[in-house]
Amino acid sequence: MNKMKSMTASDFESLLDRCGSVHSDWTADEREAAGRLLAQSTDAQFALRRAEALERMLDAVPAPMPSDALMARVATISKETPAYWIWTIVARPAWRPAILAAAMLGGVYLGVAGLPTSKALGDNVFDLNSIAGGDEVLNMIESLEE
Repeated sequence: MNKMKSMTASDFESLLDRCGSVHSDWTADEREAAGRLLAQSTDAQFALRRAEALERMLDAVPAPMPSDALMARVATISKETPAYWIWTIVARPAWRPAILAAAMLGGVYLGVAGLPTSKALGDNVFDLNSIAGGDEVLNMIESLEE
């Protein structure tokens, strides 16, 4: 774990903005560094008091209640989307290797099925001569070798 050795006033302001003034919401390293800063900096003490006052004011304001129209709209929202079942099957981590294996096997099958075969050598016999371009290409290669 990377320990925070020192904290600047701007680091402390950022901590207050991110986590608020409640010390238990800070990490142990941040609490330790902030404690050292608060012991020696009046600016940090002022920033903490200002953040605490802001939080007290925000806590005093009651949360607005949703309107009846909003509650009715939320109640009409469907809990299940049309393709939800597909997403739950495909997105599950246990299915991902199986889907990948099926895709790979399908690709291998399609690749092998597309290989040229030779009727002269019998059905479904793999023919490198066809892949190389036939007799014309082989004759050309032989003439270059001579």
